[in-house]
Amino acid sequence: MKTIRFLCSVILLLTLYSCNYFKSDHPQAALPGEEGATGMTDKSILNYSATIDRTLSNYKKQFSLIYLSGDLSVYAEKYSTYGDGKLYKTYTANGSISNSVKSYYFKNDSLILVKEQDKIMNEGVEVYKNIRSYLRNNVTFKMDSRTASSGEALSKLPYLLIQPAENKYPEEDYAGDIKSMDDAIAGTDKFEMVFDNITTYPDAHYIFLKSKGPSNYKASLLVNTRDAFIDSLLNYPAVFKDEKLSLRWTIKDKEAIYVPVDSTSTSASGLKR
Repeated sequence: MKTIRFLCSVILLLTLYSCNYFKSDHPQAALPGEEGATGMTDKSILNYSATIDRTLSNYKKQFSLIYLSGDLSVYAEKYSTYGDGKLYKTYTANGSISNSVKSYYFKNDSLILVKEQDKIMNEGVEVYKNIRSYLRNNVTFKMDSRTASSGEALSKLPYLLIQPAENKYPEEDYAGDIKSMDDAIAGTDKFEMVFDNITTYPDAHYIFLKSKGPSNYKASLLVNTRDAFIDSLLNYPAVFKDEKLSLRWTIKDKEAIYVPVDSTSTSASGLKR
């Protein structure tokens, strides 16, 4: 009897090992609830992105300056954690004509969802539009959208499927978008800024920056608290002209605010390294 039980146990262990072995080796074995992103469906992607949204306060946040070029403004944020989730957000506005917020959701460094919220002024009429693009292996496999004349009406509408042209959705340069947001946060490439001037008004000081290259971007920081560095800029602006400054800032009410060098009241998320 003991021998029979021993043989049964061995067979059971071998069966379980075999199942686990072939499951882990299968190229499409990853399920929506597991680590891989290749097997995710549109529903599991939405559930995963909703989890990121709910837990953003636990993520490390990095953010850019607010860059201006004519009527165009650009601002970027990056949320990351020690886990496998990551989110980029970019905010663009073109005066009163349009503004857009695009969110890029990642799982295991794989882009799985891009959400776009647009508000456009069309012949004096406001148009609100949401678009969602679902990706697997960097290829869009589904898109849906909704459109309304107000934000309140938009939130009550269901998303409608966008039919692909010739069974293929248009290719987007998402890698270029991510690079641009990383550059905006780090202050590199077309977003590399140098000192232009600082206002000397007694009631408010602003540090004005300009792009080092030909991109024609500008940025400003409101100075609420003077320190030794600000005094140097005010007294010797010519010394710092066209130089790249090491600055820290926070964003409040859509404005970049200078954080003094000796301040410990804010994170270095906006620190140019």
